[in-house]
Amino acid sequence: MKKPITLLRGFVLGVITTAVLSSTLLAASPVVREIFFGVNVTVNGDNLSFADDSQPFIMEGRTFLPMTAISEALGFEVDWDAGTATANIETVETLPTALEINPITLAEITALQTAWGEGLVAISTAYANGEDYASIAQEVLDTLYGYVDGTVLFKPTIAQEVPFRFTEAAAASYFIGGSISEDDGFALNPWTAVRFGTDGRHIINGETALWMGSVFLTNGDGEEIRVEKSLGMYRDGNGDVRIQLHHSSVPFTD
Repeated sequence: MKKPITLLRGFVLGVITTAVLSSTLLAASPVVREIFFGVNVTVNGDNLSFADDSQPFIMEGRTFLPMTAISEALGFEVDWDAGTATANIETVETLPTALEINPITLAEITALQTAWGEGLVAISTAYANGEDYASIAQEVLDTLYGYVDGTVLFKPTIAQEVPFRFTEAAAASYFIGGSISEDDGFALNPWTAVRFGTDGRHIINGETALWMGSVFLTNGDGEEIRVEKSLGMYRDGNGDVRIQLHHSSVPFTD
């Protein structure tokens, strides 16, 4: 039989009585165990609370934890089968074996390029018509670029004093003029059409992608101007594909 356990200064002395059996009950030899309570348990940094009758403890250098409380904290369910004296542990739901990835598609890259070209023409047209071109430029930057999530690496086609633009304000200055003195407003030129060349190549790596190739801009005189462009793209938290790297340059000439 098990005698009552008495608490002594943080220790519990448990007296366990065992008996040696033969044809006749001969003797009962008491065994004393020191049990230490006050064990703290955390899961992912959060402390667990235990019922008074289900406290973790240490006995003879071994730590004993309540199965139900620990299992539930880890996302499992425990069921006790009294008939077979079996504790069944089951997952509440299937645990993911890998991160869910929604790869960027070529169609999304093409759609982003089309939107970029249409945005450039819309800014130019609004400026020519005396309309609010600045709001259109801001919408292009807010919608197509990743400034909402942080830094965008933007290298404009024609920029010498400040060749690299790391803020949305600096990019806006290049498109429509602003805080940087060398900016005349690239998007304010009379652009009538934009097309991305067939010489381009893309690399898709899950939820990020790269594209490099020629872009042809048609001005008000019907002249087509070629620039060389690289785009780095990513899928944001809402599932939209945005530009995170924009590098543009004019073709090399001797």
